[in-house]
Amino acid sequence: MSNFKLISRPLGTVQCFVLQRDDGAEFEILSGYGAGLNAWRIPDNNGKLQDLLFGYREGDDIFKMGPDTNAGCRLTPFPGRVAYAKFNWNGNDYQLVNNVSWAPHALHGFLQNKEWNLLSFESDSEKCVATFGIDWPGAFTGFPFPFRAVNKVTFTGESYTVESTVTNIGKGDLPYSEGWHPYYTLGEKINGLQMTLPESNLAILDKADIPTGEFKPDTRFVGGRLINDEFINDCFCLNQGEGPYVLKNNKNFENILATVELKSDTKSLQIWQKAGKEQYNAIQIYTPPDRMSIAIEPMTAEPDTLNHHRDLIVIKPSESRTFVFGAKFQKR
Repeated sequence: MSNFKLISRPLGTVQCFVLQRDDGAEFEILSGYGAGLNAWRIPDNNGKLQDLLFGYREGDDIFKMGPDTNAGCRLTPFPGRVAYAKFNWNGNDYQLVNNVSWAPHALHGFLQNKEWNLLSFESDSEKCVATFGIDWPGAFTGFPFPFRAVNKVTFTGESYTVESTVTNIGKGDLPYSEGWHPYYTLGEKINGLQMTLPESNLAILDKADIPTGEFKPDTRFVGGRLINDEFINDCFCLNQGEGPYVLKNNKNFENILATVELKSDTKSLQIWQKAGKEQYNAIQIYTPPDRMSIAIEPMTAEPDTLNHHRDLIVIKPSESRTFVFGAKFQKR
């Protein structure tokens, strides 16, 4: 017996699917715009739905806000900035598109505003699973490397998990990195939330907001503290050592679960990502001006990976990689 169903609920002209539990808990996936994780709602004690993700609520919002916020989207085949919209790979120069108005860079890949296909939906009494996919044909000379991207979203109501798979469908090696761009909210200004981060090193940026290759330890939120009015737009690269929110199972930096925690007086979110070899080893955090949500973005490396090649993942023809992250809601 299933307690979940799949609903088609377009947002304006953009296709959107809702994973809904019988009590009203729901998870929106904006398949018509980057397969974005657009909403996560949980009923409170009075049955009123509480938002846990910032997303687009009106059809026109997507096209007005999407290019700047990229809310909820998968960032592939690179997260963050590529310096001056160009990179060199195997001795060849490639020119990307400068897709932002505020900098001369390329940002967040090519699929964050594309239409993804619903591939399957399954459910039982405890969870439901929806899978979405898209092919990048490699027809663009700026990135002539074909690949297939698939998102498998598992929703229980109080938690979600995303398995992101990429497969090289081309004939040559695929230079690759990725991330996601969810904005979380607990229904109040983030100033009053306590945030706990794993032990990490901060990527130092130059005047063009491009990583310099230098890092410094960052302990501001290790152990937990209020966000207050602090502005954050930083990439936290995970340490390979022990820490309260880094669970290390062996000496090879594999099978690690790194967690960010957000707490209010009455509720909390644990936002986790699988780290380790060729996994999500960085967390980009951004605090928007309205202070009503916070972007906590799992990334495989700090921005500009196609140029500096630190933690760049090279995928051979027909090979795949899978990356995993998710979040859990709890009442306190």
